Amino acid sequence: MDWEAHIECWSRTTVRLLEVQLFAAQAGTVPEHDVAATGFFLLTVQGEATVSLSGTVYSTRSAPLLHGGKETEFGLMPLDNEFVCYFIRYQADSLFPEDQESFNMPYAFTPYTLLPLQEKCQAMDRLWQHTAPLEKLEAQTVFHQFVYEVMRQIHSSAQGTSRPGVVTEAIHYIHEHYSEPITAEVLAGMCSCSTSYLFRMFKSQLGFGPIDYLIHVRIRRSKQLLLQSNARIQEIAGSVGYADVYYFSRLFKKHTGCSPQRFRENNKHTVQNNPLHLLKSSIVSGKPVSHNDNENYYQLNEEGDTSMFRFSRPALGAALLLCSAIFLSACQTGNNTGKAASEPIPTSTAADSEAADTRIYKHLKGETEIPVKPQRVVSLFHLGELMALGVKPVGATTFILNNPLLSDVSDIEDVGSTPDAEKILSLAPDLIITTAPFAEVVEGGYEALSQIAPTLVVEQYNDPVKDVEMFGDILGKQTEAKQWNKDFAAKIKESKEKIAPYIEPGETFSILNVRSGAVFIYGDTNLGGNIVYKYLGLKPTEKVEKEVIHGETWEISSEVIPDFIGDRLILAVNEGAEAELKKVDKLIQNSPAGKAGKIYNIDFNQFLFSDPISVEQQMDIIVNLLAGSST
Repeated sequence: MDWEAHIECWSRTTVRLLEVQLFAAQAGTVPEHDVAATGFFLLTVQGEATVSLSGTVYSTRSAPLLHGGKETEFGLMPLDNEFVCYFIRYQADSLFPEDQESFNMPYAFTPYTLLPLQEKCQAMDRLWQHTAPLEKLEAQTVFHQFVYEVMRQIHSSAQGTSRPGVVTEAIHYIHEHYSEPITAEVLAGMCSCSTSYLFRMFKSQLGFGPIDYLIHVRIRRSKQLLLQSNARIQEIAGSVGYADVYYFSRLFKKHTGCSPQRFRENNKHTVQNNPLHLLKSSIVSGKPVSHNDNENYYQLNEEGDTSMFRFSRPALGAALLLCSAIFLSACQTGNNTGKAASEPIPTSTAADSEAADTRIYKHLKGETEIPVKPQRVVSLFHLGELMALGVKPVGATTFILNNPLLSDVSDIEDVGSTPDAEKILSLAPDLIITTAPFAEVVEGGYEALSQIAPTLVVEQYNDPVKDVEMFGDILGKQTEAKQWNKDFAAKIKESKEKIAPYIEPGETFSILNVRSGAVFIYGDTNLGGNIVYKYLGLKPTEKVEKEVIHGETWEISSEVIPDFIGDRLILAVNEGAEAELKKVDKLIQNSPAGKAGKIYNIDFNQFLFSDPISVEQQMDIIVNLLAGSST
């Protein structure tokens, strides 16, 4: 099916919600067979059934969302008494016959995240039960939001890329629902993962947690409302998710340095007369700071009210960026010529010509024309990868600039923890490289970045060999990439030989991280796990192999710590975790590694990154510990 054309049909057709029903098999209300009189969606909430659409049979376990059109022959057979589904009928009034044909097409789809769809169905069902016109009108609005979410997920899947990561999906959910009560548990449930896993992914991909980002979005939206409307502070607080205006004011002052009223007074006049200042003041806020205990309590207890206002990511930021780019270009043109129009333009040098050559590069957002030899790169996540190839970007985010294992980064411009689009624009890049999560957190998203410079959204492999190969291709540094990978293979071989005399056959290794209030066990990706298990080929314990490397275990309770620790333990204790370490230290010391005196302490901050330069130094640290401290 041509999904682009189908989505286009939805965008230009008048569609009206006709009915929302919740069916439960145990109540005997599920229709067994029918011919649809209108278009419909069926979304499975619980259980399993087989559904026939015009002769094609689907299982709701593999395809929870089904669509049928007018005159679709519809049959449903629940496979258990627990089957529950929403049945949504709609009327599409198309102006073009081909559009009507598209609406009549039956199809099945497997959403990569069901919760947003189920939530919208629940809201529609609740509103539809009312007889008041206002509730019916709101139900129509929610139906369009439901259709948008369906089409968004279909469009993403149709691109042929992998499922969006949990961070990208959580960011999208935050942008759609920031005015509602949101907790870490809600976000984790939406992403079908644990809260600790979600926090870990946010921290590793963005440098801050999900609630930190939620606060950032709310403060940024409140700035916009303060400067672009005359709404009362209490109304603005409620519209960004804070029922308590006094709490909102304290939080706003903590993050901006002044009260909401003072911020409005100090900035509104300037903003109205300076579009660039508007971009800086009202769209891009500063670095998110960790939420305090009060904020944590506030979020966990789901305080705040749900506002009727919804703010999608504004196009204003992207428009202003484009205007700014045109303005800067015009200024540069005027400054550079200063001659009569008839005077010849100086001939470009060979280097300029090479830099001007372009090619098409395929990435997660499609195909983009990029320079063959980019000269001014801004990288929002990958820094060590570029530096390993001899390329120093002109700008990078705070997160990667804080990597303690990277040297000589002083002349790289910090574009912010959540990237400041105006600052990126001021650097005049000829190429921007980002990951999907960082593309989402920029105001205006990928589209805004693309209006500044050609922008690539690349995979986050966290594998130095793959990353170096990918960036060698992007930057026109294929020769340097091959040489780095060759040298890295030699380094792995040399490291194995160095530790071989100190490792007994069959010895097992574990990696433990003690944090304030929590203990984490690592597999073969983070905190040196890639080095220990993949590159050096050391053996994990059976439980680590089964439940961590090939499972989903990460955070563990203190009583099971001995079950995961092998003959040797690599231990990282975070700052401020002294109390937690005291609680579990006896268990650690009584493990095989503890009794043998084979516990090796590493600095968590040094092992947080997985770029090529960091991994090389991390390998040296681990090898020296094993070779120098072994008995």
